[in-house]
Amino acid sequence: MCGMYVKVLNRYFLLIGYLLLLIIPVLSLAVIDEETARMYFTQALEKTYAGDFKSAYELALKSMSGRVYVEELPHFWYLRGRLAIINGLVDKALEDFKNFTVLVRNDDINNLMEKVGYFRRLNLAPSQSFTLGYIDSIKGNVRGVEYFQTPTSLSVYGDNLVLLDQKNKRLVFFKNNKMMKIKKFSKNVKQVFYNKDGNLYLLGEKSLYDENEQEVLGGLQVPYIAGSDRSGTIYIVDFDRVIKFNPNKKERVEFKLPQRTFCLDAELTVSRLYILDALRQKIEIFRIDTMEKVDEVKLLEKVWSFEVTPYGDIIYLGKDKVVANGKEYSIKDVDFIEYSYPTLFAIKWKGNTIEQYFFKDDKPVFVNIELVSFDEDNAYAYISVEDLFGDELHYIKYALAMYERDVYVPTDIYAEQRDIRSVKVEKCTGELISYRLQGVKVIGDCPILTRFTGSVASAEELLNKKILWVAKWTYLKPVPPGVIKLSAKVSFKEQSYYDTMFYTQKLILNSIAKSNNK
Repeated sequence: MCGMYVKVLNRYFLLIGYLLLLIIPVLSLAVIDEETARMYFTQALEKTYAGDFKSAYELALKSMSGRVYVEELPHFWYLRGRLAIINGLVDKALEDFKNFTVLVRNDDINNLMEKVGYFRRLNLAPSQSFTLGYIDSIKGNVRGVEYFQTPTSLSVYGDNLVLLDQKNKRLVFFKNNKMMKIKKFSKNVKQVFYNKDGNLYLLGEKSLYDENEQEVLGGLQVPYIAGSDRSGTIYIVDFDRVIKFNPNKKERVEFKLPQRTFCLDAELTVSRLYILDALRQKIEIFRIDTMEKVDEVKLLEKVWSFEVTPYGDIIYLGKDKVVANGKEYSIKDVDFIEYSYPTLFAIKWKGNTIEQYFFKDDKPVFVNIELVSFDEDNAYAYISVEDLFGDELHYIKYALAMYERDVYVPTDIYAEQRDIRSVKVEKCTGELISYRLQGVKVIGDCPILTRFTGSVASAEELLNKKILWVAKWTYLKPVPPGVIKLSAKVSFKEQSYYDTMFYTQKLILNSIAKSNNK
């Protein structure tokens, strides 16, 4: 009992000391009142959303140089610390956060501190477990109308999904599982593929075509597209070779495989190429820069379809199950699978159905609100959703939700291509979390920063656009005074990842005025 009393007393003295730290500057400098603090806070937000993080941090410091409304104090503390992290003052921000959370628990601050931990630890070890959850289905027959039959390939980009109906020579396009159009083609197409830049390619028996069936690469034998790297170079496994083809530069480079390979499936990660050799029943693994073979995985059962997470965890389809890192997950009557991390598509020819699941490992998802803007009626939040490497997650509208002041807000969520912002470095400097919160790609002479910001070493190889998720909603009018907290949350059952930012009445007025002046 006595110990508890001492603990409460110590907490009380800490609170008194903390309040004195806030009051002394006000008494000695007689600087700003609560409304002026809000004004500086708003200006700091505007500079943040414009990408001027240095000015934003200076304004955030000013906003805390006087009196602040008590209920808004955690928001001011959070924004100042977030901007300190962005400006490279990571340890200072963590120390300030720890001092604050000794007195007051704050989930948003704790979440930001956990994000710092992600990138300081960088746990890339094989995942110990996966979570499988049903989301939705796409039906080939709806009310007696047939839209597709025995699909043989699909690909996603942003909120777009394209499905190959090879038998009927047609492509079926969906947006967030809503059928948008059907397009007939004349070539013999066996695979569809969205490149990193959002362009669609069709793979035939001997050639690669663009969406308009114009040949972009010929002379192929038994090709299979594994994927594309961050520069948009497409990797094609072709019997006894791997072809790297850059469609923007019209350049191709060939690498010989150790032996002729009947490739049933192939996948690509940031640094590795995986090839399923049907005859030898093994998955061979190569470095994508040198095409040197580095490993192989022998399969204990006959496999004709497999996938790989960004972290190298192999997922394959067995009989009435998917297997990931040796653990089995029940899923019945599936003919083949496609995977766009962390979304699994189970294709069932019987019933012409594509079932959509999340199949999530134990790695964190990085959520970052990069911009908030307004017009007369609506608010728009631009959100990056990425893996630890900084590569965008596609087709995940189902997992994304918005909250104002911790209350769910019905939103229209869609994907949009936005300009990529990059930073060039001459050497490794700063922390990963600082660059990731800025939403920039790092180019230059630091492989770890390049690798974990979704980037490439050379500016010439960097693509122009990336995918952001846009949440659009009608905001409350009249807008209440004060600071309004905004959260974007990505959830997979019990796994939840989110980011927090803010807006104010003044920010809305300024945003509308700026929009009207364009």
